[in-house]
Amino acid sequence: MSRPTISIVDHFLDESAWTSLWTHFQFMELHPVSRTVGAWKLSDGQALGGHEILTPTRDEELVHDPDQPYRYPTESPIDAVLTALLSDPETYEGVVGDDWSRLSARAYVYPGGSALSWHKDDHELYAGAFIYYAHPVWNAHWGGELLVAEESEDSDDSEDLPIMGYRFETESYSEQLMESGVGRFVMPKPNRLVILGGAPHAIAPVTHAAGQNVRASVSGFFLRGT
Repeated sequence: MSRPTISIVDHFLDESAWTSLWTHFQFMELHPVSRTVGAWKLSDGQALGGHEILTPTRDEELVHDPDQPYRYPTESPIDAVLTALLSDPETYEGVVGDDWSRLSARAYVYPGGSALSWHKDDHELYAGAFIYYAHPVWNAHWGGELLVAEESEDSDDSEDLPIMGYRFETESYSEQLMESGVGRFVMPKPNRLVILGGAPHAIAPVTHAAGQNVRASVSGFFLRGT
């Protein structure tokens, strides 16, 4: 039996942890994400990203190491998202399964005009992904929805969609997505967690109606291997 491609958990963190995380976003180091590496295209605007945090493998001890500031536990508010995930397997097992060894996490900020183009996550590297929305308020007219395409159940492996389209030529990738041309969207509701399987997905542009409000998330992967 195939697993569902997406799962949603609202009110994921308690109020204190959520507030601390949002405050942390005000001061954390953020850098422009590269639009020449990964799924971001030149037309996707300029998202910002923090440092990637990695958990130890599941058979290693969880001990804070000051010499490894981006190894969980970091003793920063981002830990709350990873701790909640690790402590409740029912949150993710229905979508991701148990074939992974560690988690990654990274803070992302999408201001008005920014987006993320259609792509699939590398199944060889990732058993699944998660997105937690840390911003305190969102308006349905501000965009930023997670878009998840519905893949055809009768497509064979030879016709599987590549991980992402070419940087400048996206026509063939678009044609494959348009074969079914349907899917679902998830609004970036504050304090919401989304677990994502391997389906093609994108982030709709944050509209300029958002003003100074940003789509702030902690996103990461369930990593295979060691």
